[in-house]
Amino acid sequence: MPPTRYITDIGSLNDNAIEDGIRKALELTITLEHYIVILHLPTKDHLRFLAPILGDSTIRDLKRSNSSRIDDVIFNLNTQSIEISDWTEDIVFSLYPKGRMLDNLNDLNRARAIIVVPWTDNDHQSYITTWNPEIISGDENQAEDLELDPRIEAALQALTSMINVSTGLTHSSDKDCTIQLLRIIHQRGIELKPNEMKIWALQHGWTSDGANSLEEYSQGVLDGRRYRTGNVNIWNESYINELLE
Repeated sequence: MPPTRYITDIGSLNDNAIEDGIRKALELTITLEHYIVILHLPTKDHLRFLAPILGDSTIRDLKRSNSSRIDDVIFNLNTQSIEISDWTEDIVFSLYPKGRMLDNLNDLNRARAIIVVPWTDNDHQSYITTWNPEIISGDENQAEDLELDPRIEAALQALTSMINVSTGLTHSSDKDCTIQLLRIIHQRGIELKPNEMKIWALQHGWTSDGANSLEEYSQGVLDGRRYRTGNVNIWNESYINELLE
């Protein structure tokens, strides 16, 4: 079962956002009857933002041993340099995730729950669009529709069924299959939307590496980049006509 995802207000605009996120994590330890919380931070230095809430003694323990306990709740620290295993089954509190840190977070499909405190409005809206999380505080932003062309969505569904999405397009045949399809879509005058296609992929079981590659190759095809692929045409023309009609 995928994790329930939550998001607070924007950290740079609301001084209470971090406290709201920690409070939600503690509430979830009770409702889920699971008492391990992963603190997912960019660096150990970011622990200073949690000191007013968790207390100086807890912060000292986390700095020293990456773990601390308050009553029944165990807090474990994971920074950007210490990635969370995608097999984690804990509650995750993530502070200001970006880049690889956000990719790691997107891949946590077994976590009990994920609470995100975003730093900017763009981070806030992007996460809402991707995951439609429950809003903990602040304005009730609505998830924006991707507005993907139905033909692109049909093509991506077909691609997803043909490749191993768990390996992130690392296999040459999966890469060739993807690039060939993107070229066909583009040659037929259908607009590729790299970021929206990445979001669709994340929502449909792709790893963050695979979704990032899909975005990269889509943009490359748009820019006219010449990717080298195998000589075998993977996509049958009649099948393509059916998908993109």
